[in-house]
Amino acid sequence: MKKYFFVGLGLVLALTLLVVAYGAYLNERGESQIALRMEERQAELIGEKAARRAFHPLVKFSAVNLYTASMADAVALTEGRIVEAYASVNSYVRKGDLLFRLENDNIALSIQEAEASIMSANAELARATNNYDRYSKLLEVNAASSQQFDEAKAAYVAAQANLQAAMAKRDMLLVSQARCEVRAPIDGTVRIIYRQPGTYVSSGTSLALVGDYNELYFSHQVSDDKAQRLQVGQEAEFIFPGREFKNLDGAHGDMGAEQAFHGVLTEIAPPLEVPGAARTLLWRIDNPLGLLTPQTYGTAYLKLAQGTEALCVPLSALTDKTRQAVFVYRDGKLERRAVVTGRDDGDYVEILGGLEPGEIVIVFGTENLQDGLRAEVKLRGEQDVR
Repeated sequence: MKKYFFVGLGLVLALTLLVVAYGAYLNERGESQIALRMEERQAELIGEKAARRAFHPLVKFSAVNLYTASMADAVALTEGRIVEAYASVNSYVRKGDLLFRLENDNIALSIQEAEASIMSANAELARATNNYDRYSKLLEVNAASSQQFDEAKAAYVAAQANLQAAMAKRDMLLVSQARCEVRAPIDGTVRIIYRQPGTYVSSGTSLALVGDYNELYFSHQVSDDKAQRLQVGQEAEFIFPGREFKNLDGAHGDMGAEQAFHGVLTEIAPPLEVPGAARTLLWRIDNPLGLLTPQTYGTAYLKLAQGTEALCVPLSALTDKTRQAVFVYRDGKLERRAVVTGRDDGDYVEILGGLEPGEIVIVFGTENLQDGLRAEVKLRGEQDVR
């Protein structure tokens, strides 16, 4: 019995070893076939040669705060009810132009009372003058005493003072009434009207915003190395998406296509010749149609008008958001290459290291590519490269 047991056990072990060896064979063969397929697999891709080209850097801002150098509120100088408005939004006004007229019933009533006081004071002065003249003549012929003359003179002087006081009060009220006229503080365009006719306002209330919006300004900080590439007077284009605008009535709206505005670098502070780690750039933006307003815009782009020559590849050649790698086509295969990138212009990106002019990078179909993959590449606008 023991003999048969050991014979059976030997057969089982031999069969087990045979199964394991066959499995290892199949696995090795499968990996070899996969590797062979990977080696033989080819992808049809679009490429472009890295080349030096005229480059206009594009800078994106997540927030742009525009302001004007000339802007002021038209303010009520007294309390009252707005009875009339003489200007509308986007109308141009000169300094001193009448914008609003207020009405204050208390001032009007006080002016009437002051006029009545003046009339009464004039009548009293007339009586005092006649009495003073009469006693002056009587005193000359010794028909009146000095005391009577002095009393007439004192009454005459008092009547003069009362009249002057009444007139001064009336004049002060007239000044207050004049303050019911709200006038433009500066030359410019009425951008906002804060209060409408019929509204009662207190002294110091802003009624309208007036400003010169033909030129707006924007400042931001950059490192010294970036500032050294610029100079005062350099021109640029500021680009705003249409959704960032408000229409002229002040309601949110989408103007559709992006809007571009001419800009000029007006100041670099501190100046480039002064050592500094960071500098503030001040840009002037021309706004002749008044489409831009002094406010914060969520998105804007700055594109320098004066370009520089740089080694570039399309932005689509970058393999991921890190912008640090591309696929290079070389000897029929793809090579994932680390690169050093700089600025971009919205279409092309500056290559500072990792590529040489003439090397072919993949610009379309970069998804799921692998290092070492064989490929057929067609140059954009040229014959196929095998």
